[in-house]
Amino acid sequence: MKQIQQAPAAQREQTGAQWKHRCDKDNAFSKNLPHRQGKVYRLLLDGVPRSAADITIALHLSDPRSAIRDLRKRGIPIADEWCESVYGGRFKRYFIHSDNSRKEVCDE
Repeated sequence: MKQIQQAPAAQREQTGAQWKHRCDKDNAFSKNLPHRQGKVYRLLLDGVPRSAADITIALHLSDPRSAIRDLRKRGIPIADEWCESVYGGRFKRYFIHSDNSRKEVCDE
């Protein structure tokens, strides 16, 4: 009979455990995010609309939509817009407005 082995525990900074909002003047806010979410957040901060495929290519992530979903749950105002593709399909572009970039961090 084979004995079941347990997988090693995930690192705390990658699981997002005990994450809290911080009001820092520098960009320490994104350093407290889990790894995937922090990468997506820093990329979207410039306000340029990007599709999920664009984010995948830029950050080498397999599917950034779950990171975007989790960032929205944390209160980060990620906007999206539907776009028509050349071949008749639709896709979304995600971005953070430059005037909203720090609203989730500081209640000023």
